[in-house]
Amino acid sequence: MSAPLTESEWDRRQHESHLRETADDDPFAEECFGVTEPRTSWQPVELGPIVAGVQAGQIVGPVPEFMPRTDGACLLYPGEVHELHGEPESCKGWIIIGAAANTIASGGHVLYIDFEDSPASIVGRLLALGTDPEAIPARFTYVRPAEPFTPEALTLLLSEHRYAVAVIDGLSEAYSLLGLDPYVNADNAKFLGLLPRPIAQHGAAVVEVDHVVKSKESRGRWAIGGQHKLAGVAVAYSTEVIRQPSRTDAGMVKIAVVKDRHGHVRSHAQGGVIALAHIAPSEGGEHVSVTLEPPDVTSEAGEFRPTVIMGRVANYVEDEPGATSNGIRDGVKAKRDTVGEALRLLIAEGFIERRQEGQAHRHYSVHPFDESTAPQPRPNRAPGTVQPTAPTRPSPVGGGTGHGQHNGHTELRNRVLVIGGLSDEQEQEKAWQALEAEVR
Repeated sequence: MSAPLTESEWDRRQHESHLRETADDDPFAEECFGVTEPRTSWQPVELGPIVAGVQAGQIVGPVPEFMPRTDGACLLYPGEVHELHGEPESCKGWIIIGAAANTIASGGHVLYIDFEDSPASIVGRLLALGTDPEAIPARFTYVRPAEPFTPEALTLLLSEHRYAVAVIDGLSEAYSLLGLDPYVNADNAKFLGLLPRPIAQHGAAVVEVDHVVKSKESRGRWAIGGQHKLAGVAVAYSTEVIRQPSRTDAGMVKIAVVKDRHGHVRSHAQGGVIALAHIAPSEGGEHVSVTLEPPDVTSEAGEFRPTVIMGRVANYVEDEPGATSNGIRDGVKAKRDTVGEALRLLIAEGFIERRQEGQAHRHYSVHPFDESTAPQPRPNRAPGTVQPTAPTRPSPVGGGTGHGQHNGHTELRNRVLVIGGLSDEQEQEKAWQALEAEVR
């Protein structure tokens, strides 16, 4: 049995089939093959083959396949448009280039349309992340536009490769180049139709990298510009620096899920946080690692609390009174920056006392740390409401490695999202209760 098709792949094949049929009579359709919408798209969609495909397991709803966390849960849906926004220097670039490096290493091809940076800078980051130098020209297509694109140019670009992930970096500059205003909702819709959606129609997971307004109070949930920027994408993420990395010091960035149309990503979030990006340089920044870890626990305010590691640190200090910071980082099995964050919280909350003894700072247990007193994560929904999408997420296709390959064994529950998820409200609430118990 052939691998199941996602809805985006089904739509793409139907789209291309229609254009092939009309190309003989319509030169325009042939010229814009695979990019322009079919001229008869207002005709009713034939649902019979789709119903049969869903029932047979040959067509499945969108599931994330790229940008995996360390536990295999992925953040990017093939054939959908995503947004990653945050303040300047919130490591958006490192996070998305880390996803690109992972995709390249897994055998996928990446398209990078860059309106802000330079090819040398982007290639330098890929090399610092350990990307095979020979794989970069082979599986990484870099474009640095300096003038508005034409449909012919985009058609040619999309015909060269089957892209797994496509990045559009620098939306403010992209809008300006195309003569569009990001604060006008009509221009937001026009931009989506000109660039991100045509690329997504070819099956790529498209990621727009964008900025936020300066004022935290007025920025809301979306990036700089009109509200349709958020309404027009399937998934949106925001970044917030917990600890700023540098060329010599590791850092941590919180990635929150702001919107998830299909619900698979949000089911893995805790307190709205979907991942903690650990950015660790070595050898003066010559080499860098970017890993997306599952969130441990977040407080009701959305602040990261690594309660498991806090427990380990508290136990270590209780067993080794007078331990130094380096001794604790060396002695506790976890990432050093996470151990440091756990130690900081334990000191701030009064579980551990830090004393200066001579030239050293030493740590002593004040009272035991009880994980049960830590704030518990909650599903990202209002009390007493039912989430409109299914509460469980299928295992990432291809084992969550980011390869983007279907395993051919998708269970029925992974397909019901196509027709709206669980239909019975009591069953949905029961499933949410089970999820809450699992998270706790």
